Amino acid sequence: MPWVNKKKCVSCKKCVKKCPVDAIEMVKGKALIEEDKCINCGKCIKICPVKAILKDKDIIDFTIDSNVKAAKASISNYKGKKAKKRAIKSQMRQLKRQQKIFQGTMKKLKRIKL
Repeated sequence: MPWVNKKKCVSCKKCVKKCPVDAIEMVKGKALIEEDKCINCGKCIKICPVKAILKDKDIIDFTIDSNVKAAKASISNYKGKKAKKRAIKSQMRQLKRQQKIFQGTMKKLKRIKL
């Protein structure tokens, strides 16, 4: 499923015009892909002049980079190496908790009988 990096989107509307199933609309001047309509053809990714539309696998790298950048910004407020290390460890504990939640959710979703 393609995803729009709203910071990069320049509101050119080329993706809106190119989408064969009208799955892209403009919201507050930025492209928004409607997941339930999108057929994952990739035409929007190819047409975007500023590379604001990303593939699923690119979202993972983008999100990781964003998380690390936010963590670095957060720890810059702390004074001293020990305080910074504690802040990083705290963020890592939070991420591990989220990971357990995701893993548990995935297990239970696999067990759903249809």
